[in-house]
Amino acid sequence: MSIELQRMADGVQGHFSGAVTIYEVSEIQRQLSESCTKEDALILNLADVTELDTAGLQLLMALRQHLGPKLVLQQHSQAVIEMLALYRL
Repeated sequence: MSIELQRMADGVQGHFSGAVTIYEVSEIQRQLSESCTKEDALILNLADVTELDTAGLQLLMALRQHLGPKLVLQQHSQAVIEMLALYRL
């Protein structure tokens, strides 16, 4: 798993690649909390996510609850689409 975060004028743009599972979630949370504030918009590119488990999905849902419309998820990979379909989201 790797996460690239770039500060923009109105928030943070991020790119996840690799697995987003229980083994990576705490590191992702740490990096996001160091780079983002609640006032920031967060745009996450999920095109290169190869695996998403329930912990990764919970992270995305917590971000949605925390940031609301300031969170944009884009370019979902097949792994992300399958997990969202599994939970009917």
